Amino acid sequence: MKFSTRFSPVALSAALLSALLTLGPAQAVSFGGLNVTPRGAQNLNLETGATELPSGGTATDTKSGLVLTGAKMQLKPNESLTAQGATIKLRRGGTLSANNVVYDLKNNTVTATGNVTYSDTRMAGLSASQVVLYVKSGFVVASGSVKAAKPSLSAERFVFDPNTMQAALSGPYSLKSGGKSFSGAAGQNMLLNFSANMLTSVKPQPSAVELGRFAGYLK
Repeated sequence: MKFSTRFSPVALSAALLSALLTLGPAQAVSFGGLNVTPRGAQNLNLETGATELPSGGTATDTKSGLVLTGAKMQLKPNESLTAQGATIKLRRGGTLSANNVVYDLKNNTVTATGNVTYSDTRMAGLSASQVVLYVKSGFVVASGSVKAAKPSLSAERFVFDPNTMQAALSGPYSLKSGGKSFSGAAGQNMLLNFSANMLTSVKPQPSAVELGRFAGYLK
């Protein structure tokens, strides 16, 4: 005697759409080059492959040294990791915090929005509408109402190159350094040179050659 069980397409589709497995706490798992350690349960959507971490967790990029922690996380295979209430620690010592962070695995960028703050040994109290970390190059790009306490500055865009210890401001900007005040209009730029933890010199209106490495990030 043979028995067969058949499911209607509608019932099967509904089952797949609602199929969300709730898994218990787990060890770190590999996700798009990141090692992700959930803080609590994992909700796996069987149809899309996306995983939600309602209690957040920690994601570590072993190549770049970036460590991201979030109060909540969503993982889309081969696409992105999204986190809310996020803090990012960089290998070079910088700390980035924001309401929302998206790690684009395809483009190797980390975009932070919402109450964004960034600090390192050279910068203190930097805030902006958005900060983008370029994982491969190491560049940090802050844009939209950029302000910092150290050095005291404001700008439309701030770009830092950790490889050369230089930064570029895009106007309108203002900067106070060494007892002097500098300012520039929209479309004007300024080059900042750091040594160790100090701002050592500035150059208003640098040449196109001097801004060459920043060109792709100042747009």
